[in-house]
Amino acid sequence: MYFGKKRTKEESDQSPVKKVETESSLDSFLDKSSLDVVYPFSWEEFPDYIESGDNFIRVIAIVDYPKVQYGNWLSELKRKKGNITISQFLQSSSSTKMIHHYNETIKNKEAELLKIYDPLKRKRLEQQIETANRQLDKYLQSNSSFIYQYTYIYLNASTLEALNDLTENITKTLIKLQMKSMVPVKGMYQAFWSALPIGENLLGDYTYKESNTEVASSMFPFDDAEILHLSPRSDVEGINKDTNSLIAIDYLDRKNTLNQNMVVIGTSGVGKTTYMIQKILRYVARDIKVFIIDPENEYSQIVEHLGGTVVHLSSNAQTKINPLEIFSEEISENIETLTIDLELLVKDKIQRVKGFFQVLKPDITQVEQAVLDSVLRNTYLNAGIFKYSSISEIKSEQYPTLENVFNEIEKLKQTDQDRFKVLKDFYYILESYVHGSTTLFNGHTNININANLLSFDLKALQNEADVQAAAYLNTFSFLWDEITKNKTENIKLVVDEFHFLTQNSEAAQFFYQAYKRFRKYNAGAIAGTQQIQDVLEGTMSDSKNVGEAIIGNSYTKVFFGLDDKGVEDLTDKLHMNFSEKEKKLLSRRKQGEALIIHGSQRAFMKVELTEEELRLKDPERYEEHYGEPAMEVPNYEERIQMTPSELVEAKNFLYD
Repeated sequence: MYFGKKRTKEESDQSPVKKVETESSLDSFLDKSSLDVVYPFSWEEFPDYIESGDNFIRVIAIVDYPKVQYGNWLSELKRKKGNITISQFLQSSSSTKMIHHYNETIKNKEAELLKIYDPLKRKRLEQQIETANRQLDKYLQSNSSFIYQYTYIYLNASTLEALNDLTENITKTLIKLQMKSMVPVKGMYQAFWSALPIGENLLGDYTYKESNTEVASSMFPFDDAEILHLSPRSDVEGINKDTNSLIAIDYLDRKNTLNQNMVVIGTSGVGKTTYMIQKILRYVARDIKVFIIDPENEYSQIVEHLGGTVVHLSSNAQTKINPLEIFSEEISENIETLTIDLELLVKDKIQRVKGFFQVLKPDITQVEQAVLDSVLRNTYLNAGIFKYSSISEIKSEQYPTLENVFNEIEKLKQTDQDRFKVLKDFYYILESYVHGSTTLFNGHTNININANLLSFDLKALQNEADVQAAAYLNTFSFLWDEITKNKTENIKLVVDEFHFLTQNSEAAQFFYQAYKRFRKYNAGAIAGTQQIQDVLEGTMSDSKNVGEAIIGNSYTKVFFGLDDKGVEDLTDKLHMNFSEKEKKLLSRRKQGEALIIHGSQRAFMKVELTEEELRLKDPERYEEHYGEPAMEVPNYEERIQMTPSELVEAKNFLYD
């Protein structure tokens, strides 16, 4: 019924025309192009997907979950490539109702079990009873309460074919994760709105699942296995096997990295040495000074190829490190307030040389050391060392050598017979190191101590037990001075097969101090071994276990593969814990795959050499893989050369 003024026929005829004119003027006023950008220009529903503009959408509902708790069910799913969104709803459930449900389930299933003889049906009933018992145990122990959980997986692709491929990929992953999925056919509209972050669960009656809170908590992605600290100074360690992203660590970031120390453990043939060579190559490329201790002569070839220096240590080696040369003005932690002069440096060096002499003659007496103290002082005095004000003014050739010490003792024959008698036994021992067949320690230092890459080949010393301890002590004393004399320069000490060295008390003492104190000097030690048991059994002169100290003081640990005994030793002696997944990966001992632990972070890592690293490390394999001669350096600059348009864009780029 119409109560207004009655319209005439003429007014009625003219009214639609005015309406059309109004709509036309409104269209010209509105910015419809901007609205079209915000809102899809089309929306069409199909039984199992939605087409919205250029997007094809499908929502998968989860209707059942794994029966046993394990960390982060959806970890593999959330790392899948594609436009994937996971929506979850959690709703409290009545504990009384759930307890009654599980209690009745146990009674009914056990009664049913008495009547069933089919093995398959009995197995299923037993599993259902076991699950119900487990839920009751959790509740009675006050470890959990009960909730309803709902999960939707929102998929979006640019074509229907891509959407179907993504759906198939996700479905396979869900099956692997023991999660039962369902595509709500003819309910896609409700599923779409349920997956949006607006709190509308329109399919709740069809997708709910009871669960205890402990199991449900493992769905939250709080155990992300990413170790990615990218900065210009970061070390790229490898590829994360779970996420396919980089594993990168900034070892100089003291907020996130306690120290730069690392241990690399793995059985033979799993890629441990390859990984360590890769690290050396990358340090050299970044102009970081690297010292290498090489017990098996595995690094000499690559070091020489890179222009570094290799020191081959043996009883009659031509390369020398003079045990009487002073390499550093760093003395100890406790005298920082004192003025360090040559007098103080020589006194400190004399104490260390007496320790070296004790290795040459293990039964040296206190009286012998007292006489040697004055002999050594006279040796430095006669060499003219005290006339200088700094060691930077003294050349290597100006320092006294063992021959000078020998000559000073020989003078006592004429000047002080009593003192000579005290040193008579030591005199004849020292003679063999000066004029005999063991001349390793006699002579001026003739290696390039300023080289950025310096390797010590210790292989020959493995069969020369009489000089091994002294050679280790002399070498490690030199390294300690070189590393600790400069707190600003970043230096790396790399030692492979260090289980050989932990059996020697002098070497063990050096590594103990290195792993404990290198952090103060902006340095890091990287030790690799395949004999974890030998490392854990290595002791120092005071019977302290060096293996525990080295591994315990390594903020970063890399495990390339271990047998059951190795895992057991780490667990029992170092109290390290490994998950079942980690144990399985370690026991597989697959080449190039490792578990890396950085502080509290853990990740499975794949180590792969770059093209240039492979060319330098393994020329034969490089030629087989790339089909190019390893002697020819590829033109890498040509590969990254800018196109003309990129050059124009770069030149015209304006900084804000």
